[in-house]
Parts: sequence; C-alpha cells; structure tokens
Amino acid sequence: YGRPDNATVREVEGVIAMLEEVSAALLFGSSMAAATALFGALDPGDHVVAPRVMYWVLRNWLATEAARWGLRVEFADADDPDALARAVRPGETKLVWIETPANPLWTVTDIAGVAEIAHRAGARLAVDSTAASPVHTRPLALGADLVMHSATKILNGHSDVLAGALAVR
Repeated sequence: YGRPDNATVREVEGVIAMLEEVSAALLFGSSMAAATALFGALDPGDHVVAPRVMYWVLRNWLATEAARWGLRVEFADADDPDALARAVRPGETKLVWIETPANPLWTVTDIAGVAEIAHRAGARLAVDSTAASPVHTRPLALGADLVMHSATKILNGHSDVLAGALAVR
C-alpha cells in the first residue's frame, strides 16, 4: 500500500534491514527518491564523486539538478582505483557513490577498496547495489556506509513494485 506510514512499509523496511544486517532501513517511493534524498542531505558546496558508468537517470540528475543545488559532482572511472583515488579530495569530498555491478555495462567495482579510499579522505561511501541484492553482495559488510536498492529490480523480481530503499551502517 502506497502510504508511507503503515505496517506493510514497516515490514518491508524490517526485511531489508535484516538482509543488510543493520538496525533499520528506509523505504521510498522509488530508487530515485531514495538516491536524491541521500544527495539532498548534503550541503551546498559539498564535493561528490560518482562513476562515469551508472544508471543514466541518476547520472543526468547529478550532472544537472545536483549542480543547481550547489553540489560539486565529479565523475570518475569507478572500476579504476587510481582514477577514483585521484578524484577524491581529502577533507573536501563528502560522499563517494558507486554502483556495482553498474548499469548498463555491468562494470564491477571493488567495494572494500573504494571504502578504504573514501574513508582515508574523510568521505562516506554509498553503494547502489540494485543489480546485486543483499543476497549476492554485502556492501555494508565490505566497508560501505550506505547501500541503496531499487526495490523494483532484483529485490522484488523486476517491475511489479515501484520502490527504493536505503540502509545505513
């Protein structure tokens, strides 16, 4: 049922939290709502690093709308640790966002390696794990701070539910 504060939503949040082994998760009306809520929690002027290869709609939003909000977004090759490390600015980068496997090329990024790069710079790591699900990949256990799922895809069997979820370590 689509209203945000009801037992069905709380049950789904509880299941996602259990799968991710965290105390709580948040369910949103879509993955874009989940992702933009996360980016919206940043301050104007914050530096963000995101992958060149990622879900196009979010990439476009980061390149246009997020910039209008004052976020400074830099795109890097997330599957190249050296390129990603060069894009991250110690003390300045607030969030590193990766997607693995990445849509549409199925590029795989080393979550633990990127977590080390992000944390060394004082940034948080968020992982879009839509294509993997918590059954196949455990971003939080690998050092990520946040994980996002498009619950419309793997979590639900693809296309009979529209939802997004965030879980935080």
